[in-house]
Amino acid sequence: MEFNYLNKSSFLFNGTDMYQRFGIQLTEEPQDVFQPGLRPRKTTIPNRSGAYDFGARFYDERALTLSCVTTRIIERAGVREISYLLSKKGTIRIWNEPGKYYVGRLYDAIELEQLRRVGNRFALVFSCEPFAYGETIQRNFQGLYAPNYTGTAATPTRIEITNTGVRDAVGIRIMQIDKKVA
Repeated sequence: MEFNYLNKSSFLFNGTDMYQRFGIQLTEEPQDVFQPGLRPRKTTIPNRSGAYDFGARFYDERALTLSCVTTRIIERAGVREISYLLSKKGTIRIWNEPGKYYVGRLYDAIELEQLRRVGNRFALVFSCEPFAYGETIQRNFQGLYAPNYTGTAATPTRIEITNTGVRDAVGIRIMQIDKKVA
């Protein structure tokens, strides 16, 4: 699914355009940390200064704050629908990161009554998985292909090989080269 808003007014949650459907508009660029914190793996040892560090490799969740305003009156049934929609874990797509999405959920309650008045401001704070995801890329090719991964975290890759010819496919080599940071 291609996601490319021309304005800064909306976000998608689980495929629902919150501005178009409910009149919930973003008031500013979403606030989140560029990189979530590393999860420390340390232990203190008695009679020794400091702590022993086992090396941090994994990241904590990230908080993604969306500052919003209501642009129209939302009837009680609409408020219930919003409550139901936001009660689940889902994908969050934002105008300033085309081709990327977060996976998260709300844990903090929002005062739903404030959605029933025009111009009310509120924040949605999603607890998200550490990194943004990119769209699934599918390529059909013959011969040599070197995928260009532009992400910042290790990600699983699925390679599916289909032989459409009449002869056996032989000599297939797949190499993994870890990305080096310059």
